[in-house]
Amino acid sequence: NPPIDPFREKIVMSLACPVGPEGNILEPSAKLCNRLWLENPILSLGDLQAIKTTNIRGWRTAVLDMTCPADSTDLGAEIERLCADAEKAAQTHQFVVLSDRSIGPDRTSIPALLASGAVHQHLIKTRLRSRCGLLVETGEAREVHHMCVLLGFGCDAICPYMVFEIAHMLRKEA
Repeated sequence: NPPIDPFREKIVMSLACPVGPEGNILEPSAKLCNRLWLENPILSLGDLQAIKTTNIRGWRTAVLDMTCPADSTDLGAEIERLCADAEKAAQTHQFVVLSDRSIGPDRTSIPALLASGAVHQHLIKTRLRSRCGLLVETGEAREVHHMCVLLGFGCDAICPYMVFEIAHMLRKEA
């Protein structure tokens, strides 16, 4: 069978996704409707910037650095640091963004899939996952498969900034 196509089969499938703090579905209330509704889980640079700076409904966004010193030899400790930062952020923020934007000659990125999966599982164990939306801002995600795997490992939306920057650069060249 061919894969499900959300454009031709929109009656039975949708890419739209609610993001943000979830309420208790066993106790219906208006708070269950206070989520950000995305038409698809891929965020543009502008969309992510809007989420980072929003204060609508009192929402706050924490941006966590998904990089570590290039000479670091203990990846486990770096992941534990990131998980602890995410736990602290989830207690007071409605959106947590894992970002590898600060990558450079002296900083290397924790793989986005490893970081997002670890943070997702850590927030589940600490019972904080339903209190925040988990977004990933990464240059690693370049193909549809990369996006799907990140979503499967627990992130709610992805901003593949490198894809947009390369497309912009190629458009300027043409």
